[in-house]
Amino acid sequence: MFLKVLATIVVAGAALGQTSGGLEQAKRAFDAGRYAEAERLFESAHAQRNGCEVSLYIGLARYRMREMEAALVAFAEAAKCNPQLTLAHIALGDAYTDKGNDGEALAAYERALALEPANASALRGAAFVYTRTKADAKAAAVLEKYLKIEPRDAQAHADLGAAYFATGNQQGAELEFRQAMRIDPECASALLGESNLLLRLGEEGQAIDLLQRVVTLQPNAFEPRFVLGAAYNRQSRFKEAVEQLEAAARLGGDEPEIYYHLARAYGQLGRTGDRQAALAKFATLTRLAKSDTESRKEAQKYVEEAKGLVQSGDLPAALDRMRKARDLRPQDDSILFRLASLDYDLGNYDEARDAMETAIAFAPTEWIYRLLLGLVEGRSGHLDIARKSLETAIRLNPQAADAQNALGEVALRLKDTRTAEQCFRKAAELAPDNASYRANLENIRGAAVR
Repeated sequence: MFLKVLATIVVAGAALGQTSGGLEQAKRAFDAGRYAEAERLFESAHAQRNGCEVSLYIGLARYRMREMEAALVAFAEAAKCNPQLTLAHIALGDAYTDKGNDGEALAAYERALALEPANASALRGAAFVYTRTKADAKAAAVLEKYLKIEPRDAQAHADLGAAYFATGNQQGAELEFRQAMRIDPECASALLGESNLLLRLGEEGQAIDLLQRVVTLQPNAFEPRFVLGAAYNRQSRFKEAVEQLEAAARLGGDEPEIYYHLARAYGQLGRTGDRQAALAKFATLTRLAKSDTESRKEAQKYVEEAKGLVQSGDLPAALDRMRKARDLRPQDDSILFRLASLDYDLGNYDEARDAMETAIAFAPTEWIYRLLLGLVEGRSGHLDIARKSLETAIRLNPQAADAQNALGEVALRLKDTRTAEQCFRKAAELAPDNASYRANLENIRGAAVR
């Protein structure tokens, strides 16, 4: 979404400074659009110098090839390797924004802003997430800072106007919408925002004129057609209202209000059957919205019950509660992780694997998810897969002693004693008080002597 900042990194060469011939060759390949070649060359450079910045470039090449999960891992590795590398945090935020994971995206932008409070790219990214999640007051605060740096960004002025409008600042909203339109007379967001203001003031005629322009500019967007249809309803132009509202529904609009306004227009046109169907759809969508909120609360209740059962040692009952939580929130990666942990402890490796693979699809940069998947695959005898997962966990968190030890155990089973000893040594260094890590290291050293 916002990866325009990344498009200029390789050209500028800001992060790498003095580069070797191999890195220069990789940069040229990237600039020429040969992303697979660029990735290979960056990987080679990474093996030679293990630079944090090179991981950033590897992620960028992967992103350009739309290998999203691999790109996220590389960006996270760069950020973990050098927490002061602002560009890595921004890249991670941009990629998570593209993926639709707003929580992870915002966390990454906030880390970037902690390093550089006036970084325009991080401010814009954070503002986008706040706007998308309807955190309007926070969006307004961030956009105010951003526009001091980039005052000619018409879309940002429109977004700030929308945030002001949502928080009741109509005067501020009008100023921002008009500023956006001065910069870009065809800024659809600003035109739509100004239309909403006019409708609130009872100026339906002027609002409809603007909305018709927006529909022309964005013929496949449902929101302008929805607002236009509602405006036609207010003017008793019911046939035109039905045309726009039906188009809004076809274009993917699932707002309950679309069907509320459709029901009104159908009723005024004597289309009783259509009116009843629209009202039924309105009721269904309203119930679904309410049900989503309730499911969050119910799932959290099951999670809390499971925690208590784990503490008391009743793992099967805890597993039952977590399965109920998963059924309510199947896209919650934290619930999936807790569920997989219980399945792992109870020996249900196939179930644990399914849960962790799904969790990783939602949150590819959580190192502990990779660790658990590696443990599951190791117990299942899939040693090569386990090794790959554990290596990814370590790239994401090199200080994870448990991941180092787990990789050592897998390497030992694969008869790679050199890697096993390296991992056991690292685990013992990271957690010197852990007796089992020290024992693993002493045992493999003893075996080498014998």
